[in-house]
Amino acid sequence: MTSSIKFAKIKGFSLFVLFFFNLQFISAQQNVSISDVQATPDPSSVLDISSTSRGLLIPRMTSMQRLAIVNPSNALMVFDTDSSCILFYQSATTDWYSMCDYTQGPVGPQGDPGTYVNTAVVDSNGDLIVTLSDGTIINAGYVMGATGPVGPQGPPGIDGSPGLDGADGDQGPVGDQGPIGDQGPAGDPGAQGPVGDQGPVGDPGTQGPVGDQGPKGP
Repeated sequence: MTSSIKFAKIKGFSLFVLFFFNLQFISAQQNVSISDVQATPDPSSVLDISSTSRGLLIPRMTSMQRLAIVNPSNALMVFDTDSSCILFYQSATTDWYSMCDYTQGPVGPQGDPGTYVNTAVVDSNGDLIVTLSDGTIINAGYVMGATGPVGPQGPPGIDGSPGLDGADGDQGPVGDQGPIGDQGPAGDPGAQGPVGDQGPVGDPGTQGPVGDQGPKGP
């Protein structure tokens, strides 16, 4: 904790010494030179800028932004991006003057843009519909030209994916009976089937007739 306090005091003292010497230097140096190479500023200038490869870039703003500056100082200079000119202010006349042509009078306020075409489209009927910035709509009439010739047939496109199967249709009516075909050849005899069970014993038959008397023996 003690070391931190000592370091802060030393740092603050160093900044004070640095500021003091810089203040003495600024007071002794009455003018400044900014240059690509080391150069001595002209005694008549407070700021002497010289370069052979770069220029001075002053503030750039639109006319509306320039006119919005509150209490501009005499000789205040800006670059107006709307007129692409450097302008300076004269407090004696309370006006801005353009350096593009100083023989002209002071630059006036931005003029009214007036009424202009906002949109112009051709509707589905071929009429040109013009809408002005004040909301006025003008129908300029039919402006579609004659239909041009049909262009050449383009190459076939890629086959699409198969669609879903449709629902089955109703069953159609039964057709007429066709003619009977020829008798096919007889098939091979089938295998002998198994012997069936013994049937029941039948009723005794009637007594047959008595046979003839046999011959008499010797």
